Order: sequence, then C-alpha cells, then structure tokens
Amino acid sequence: MKICEIEQSKTAAIDRASRFRCPACRSRMTASDDEFACVACSRRYPVVAGMIDFRPTSDRYLTLDAERAKAERLARIAATTDLRGVAEAYYAMTPDPDPARCRRFLAHILSGERRGERLAARLGDPGRVLEVGCGTGGFLLAGSRRGWDINGVDIAARWLVVARRRLDDAGRCAELVAASVESLPWPDACFDTVVADSLVEHLDDPRTALGECLRVLRPDGRLLLWSPNRFTATTDPHVRLWGVGYLPRGWAELYVRRRRGGAWLPKCLGPSGAGRVAREAGFADVHVGLPSLFAQEDKRLLARIYRGMSGIKAIECAALPAAPLWELDARKARSQ
Repeated sequence: MKICEIEQSKTAAIDRASRFRCPACRSRMTASDDEFACVACSRRYPVVAGMIDFRPTSDRYLTLDAERAKAERLARIAATTDLRGVAEAYYAMTPDPDPARCRRFLAHILSGERRGERLAARLGDPGRVLEVGCGTGGFLLAGSRRGWDINGVDIAARWLVVARRRLDDAGRCAELVAASVESLPWPDACFDTVVADSLVEHLDDPRTALGECLRVLRPDGRLLLWSPNRFTATTDPHVRLWGVGYLPRGWAELYVRRRRGGAWLPKCLGPSGAGRVAREAGFADVHVGLPSLFAQEDKRLLARIYRGMSGIKAIECAALPAAPLWELDARKARSQ
C-alpha cells in the first residue's frame, strides 16, 4: 500500500471512530481495520462480517461467539447471491421443525420493503435517522431511496448481513452497527428521528431502551414506534395464537409451550402501557394511535376501511384498544 493510501485509510478510520462512543462508558473511540477501542476504559469492539460489533452479549437465541460465527458465514454466502439467496441460506442453516413458519418468515423478509415504505411515509423530512432493531432493512432501503442520512442498529449481526444484501441489491447503503438498544454506541443528541418497527415486544426493559432513544435524539427530536398490540382481537403475530395477551405472563407462557412447543412469547405492550413507558422514559407530546398500514393508492376494501377508521378520531379511539398494532409518536422536549 502506498503512503498516501495508508494516510487516507487512517483518516477514514479516525473519521468513522469520531461518530461513535463507547457503549459502556460513553468515551471517545479509536479505530483500526479490525476493531474499535475505547480511549478511557480500553474495551475493544471487533469488526464482524464487515460491521462494528458493540454488543456485550447477543440475543436470546445464540451465544455471542456463535452469533458472530453465523454472521461471518452468512456474509460469505451473501457475497455471491442476492437477497432471496441469502435469506434462503439463513433458514437452511437454521433448523426449524416447522417448515410453514420458515416459509412465513422468508416471505416476511422478502416483503419487508413494502412495510418499510409505509413507515417511511409517516416521517416527512426526518433529518438524520436511526432505526433501532432494523432487522433485514426494509425501512433502511425505503429511507435511503429518499436520500436520508440513515443508520441501522440491531442486536443480531446476522440480520444486518441480510439488510446489507438488500441495500446492495438496490445500489444503496446505510451505516449498519451491531449493538443493544439499551446501550447505544452514539453520543448524546446526534439524531433527529429514531424509528423502530416490531422492536418493543422483544425487550426485557423497554423503559431503559426508550431512555437511550431519548438520549441520542436532539432536542425536539421525534420517536416513532410500531409494535403489535398485546390486547389485539386477532391472533398474536409471533406465536399465531389468540388471547395470549389477556393472560398473566406465566399462564401465557404455559399456553404457548403447550400449543407451540419451544416458541418464545414476546412481551407485547398495549397502547396505554406503551404511552406510559414512553412518558416514564422522559418523552413529551406522546400520542398512541393506529399506524398507517396501507398506501393511499391501495384500493382494496380492507385498506379503504382501515384508512377511514384511522382518519376519524372517535372511531380510532374505539378501535385502538383491540387493534393488531399501535403507533407511538413522541417528541424529546426542546429544553432537554
């Protein structure tokens, strides 16, 4: 490598490191090609599958070492295929006794951009955007196509590999980082908008997570969340059973084990509970309502009925407690 190329590489590493803070102590970072290091506490964070890994632990399904190995393996496959190919490869290397569930999840990944477009349409001019729990990148792609400065974070590096393949297929890019939403690796007040779709129900401590979202938002910054409703009148979207949200947690887990084997039951919130958690985390101007799930050009009867319901305040208030999903829209106070 020429001297000028070495200097350019160092400059790029310094610039990239300056955008982050140590998730453990909030201090500045230094960077090399294969890891980031905290200047204060000396913690080191490796680059995994081409992305920075700020996680102290992985998600509940894999150990951190196993998850990193899976992400690296998936990244090698992703380099030679497209979004469908890498998604199919993921489920081929992830044994599941229920083939129907694998097919449903695969279809969900491939259709992710449509839902991402609906969510993106709610934002207008969002400035610098962070999606927490970005998963396979449907919203990231929708935002990048709008020219936004968009960033994605997820606790599962393997999903970030899929998200990067989705973006690459479309000729787009976004900053992708593996980290926990309870301990984000960014400095205070650096985003204008924080977005999450189907994240809250997977969190053990949603108030801490929303507190982190508040921290990284600039004053008057916006938080927009979509999540399944615990008290929906339809079946739970994760375990596909009716009524689990109305049972005490212990009973609900027993019910799910009896009906679905080892399936994990997410911790969904109802609309009022979501609003309460957001206020406890410090957000102001908190509003919980029905999300905009259908585009204006969708002329199907269900789409027209849903848009009509969400446009009439009295009907929306009546329908929200048992709706399949809720949307939380909140602001960080200008004085914070």
